[in-house]
Amino acid sequence: MTGKYAFAKIPKYPHLRPEDILIWEKYLKNFPGFYDSVDYDVHVGKGRDYPEVEEPKIYEDMKWLSLKRIDVVGYRKDQVDIIEIKPRAGASAVGQIEVYADLYKEKFPDVKNIKKIIITDEMDPDITRICRYRDIEVLTIKEKYLEEE
Repeated sequence: MTGKYAFAKIPKYPHLRPEDILIWEKYLKNFPGFYDSVDYDVHVGKGRDYPEVEEPKIYEDMKWLSLKRIDVVGYRKDQVDIIEIKPRAGASAVGQIEVYADLYKEKFPDVKNIKKIIITDEMDPDITRICRYRDIEVLTIKEKYLEEE
């Protein structure tokens, strides 16, 4: 698979908040050329149903807004990485990455080599340990370098 964006700094990252961008750009700096390409704001899942909404355009907009959004999907050879960028990551980041990876597999059943990654500036040691059990890679950005936990 190929992403829409080069793995490089760009003027605007779809869906990323300013605090996410700080972490992501440090990651880009530490690993230039790591991915062949990436996608941002990848929509997965079916979204919620809104039977009370009668206007078709409003219904479709609400349903679209309720889809789950993967921060970054990285493509490298036959590897697809589902990436959650989360400042001060905790238990919610683990739940998100697990759900996003499962929904991605549902949307793209032919993709076999999927890896789950949380990139953060700070991670609770208990959560890091649980991530190891669940085969989730945690990368913690420090001031000017990146550590793999």
